Amino acid sequence: MKQLIRVGVLMKKHKLAVAVAIAGVLSGGCGNASAAGFQIVEHSASGLGRAFSGEAAIADNAAALARNPASLSLLKETNITTGLAYIDPDIQMEFSNGQFVDAIEDEAAPPAFVPNFYLSHPLNDKVTIGFGSYADFGLASEFSDEVNEEFGTIAGDTSVTVINLNTSLAYELNEQFVVGASASLLLAQAELNRHSGIAKMVTGGETDVFANLEGNGIGFGYKVGALYKLNDNHRWGIAYTGASDIDMEGEFNGVQLNTEDNILDYVEGVDGELTLNLPSILEVSGYHQLTDQFAVHYSWMRTGWSSFQEILATSKGNECSSKGENDKVCLQKEEGWKDSNRYSLGATYQINGNWTIRSGVAFDETPTDKHVTASIPDSDRIWYSAGMSYRRDRHNIDFGLTYLEGETGDVIEEEGKFFKTTNCTAMIYAIQYSYTFK
Repeated sequence: MKQLIRVGVLMKKHKLAVAVAIAGVLSGGCGNASAAGFQIVEHSASGLGRAFSGEAAIADNAAALARNPASLSLLKETNITTGLAYIDPDIQMEFSNGQFVDAIEDEAAPPAFVPNFYLSHPLNDKVTIGFGSYADFGLASEFSDEVNEEFGTIAGDTSVTVINLNTSLAYELNEQFVVGASASLLLAQAELNRHSGIAKMVTGGETDVFANLEGNGIGFGYKVGALYKLNDNHRWGIAYTGASDIDMEGEFNGVQLNTEDNILDYVEGVDGELTLNLPSILEVSGYHQLTDQFAVHYSWMRTGWSSFQEILATSKGNECSSKGENDKVCLQKEEGWKDSNRYSLGATYQINGNWTIRSGVAFDETPTDKHVTASIPDSDRIWYSAGMSYRRDRHNIDFGLTYLEGETGDVIEEEGKFFKTTNCTAMIYAIQYSYTFK
C-alpha cells in the first residue's frame, strides 16, 4: 500500500528531477564499459580476442548462436561451451555547481562478471540445434557518499540486466546456403537509487533517497540469420535480431509533486509499470582463410537505438501524486536516441595444431548526440583486442582481453549542475572452456 508524506513547498522543477534521476537506469555507455548504449556483446572469450569481428560468419564453438544461429551448421559434432568475462572499468568524473570542481569520483562504475553457457547438437546432416544462456544488455554505476550528498539526483546507483535464454536452429539448404532462427526468453531486472537533501526535508530527515525504483520483467525476442559459403575458405553471414519490448513491474518510492496543491509528496510502495524498449540489431560479417594458417574477418553492426525515444513509468492506479490529466505518470523523460554503428576488423593465426592467436580492433558509435546523464555518460569508444586458444584432443580453452578507450572532456549541464568525464577506459578479460563430443 502507498504511504504518503506531504510538505507545503512550491518546487515544480523537481518533478523533472525525478524523471532525470530514473533515466539513469537506461542511459548506458562509458560507465557500462562495453558496447554503446547499454548493450553487452561479451558473449565469448574467442570473440573478445578478435574484437568480435566476423562473428556472424565464424563458429569456433556453440557461442556462435548468440550472433548468428545459421553459423551452428559449421559445428559438425556436439559442442558444449561455458565461459566468464570480467569487465574492469576505470571511469573518473568531476562535478561542479559552477566554476570550481566540488567533487571528484574516481570509480564511477563497479567491475562486473558476465557468465555464459552454450550447447549445440547436429540432429542430422542438415539440421543443428542449440541452446544458450547469456547477457544481452546491462549496465551499472556507483557513486561515493561525497558525490551523492551534493549531486545525488544526477549520480546515485544504477543497475540493469537482461538475460537471454535462447533456443536456436540452423538448416543447411545446400552446400552454399544455410538459414537459421532462434527464439529467446528475456529476463530483465533494474534498480536505481537517487539521493537529495530535499528528500530529508520532505520526510523530516528520515531518508535522503530522492527516488528509488526496483523492477522485473519478462519479454520475448527472435533472431534470424543466413550463411553463404563460397567455398571452404570464404564465407559471409548476416543476422537480424528483432526489437523487443519488455513490460516491467516494480515498486517506486520517492519525491513527487502534487501539481494540484503545489505540494511535494513522498510516496512509498507505489506499484509501477515501465516498458523497456530493446533495439533491433543487424550484423553483416565476412571470413576469409587466406593461407592454411592465416585468416581475416570483419563485421558491421547497426543497432536500432532509435526505438528508445522516451522513458515512461506509470502507476497501476492513480497513485502517483501528480493530479490532473497525467495523474498516473510517475515519471517521463524524452531520450531521442539514434541508430548507431559498430565496425570491427580482426585476424586469426594458427601457430600449430594446438595453439591459435587472434587480434582485432573495433569502433563503436554512441547512440546519443551528447553525454545524456551523469549516472552513466555515453560516448564513442575504440576496442583493442587480443586472444589465444589452446586445443588438446576434444578440449579447448580460450582467452581474450580488450582495452577499451572512450571519449572524455565534454562539460555537461544537468539540472543546473555540471559534470565531465576525465577518464573513460576499461579492461575486459574473458576465459572459456569448450568440449566437443564424439
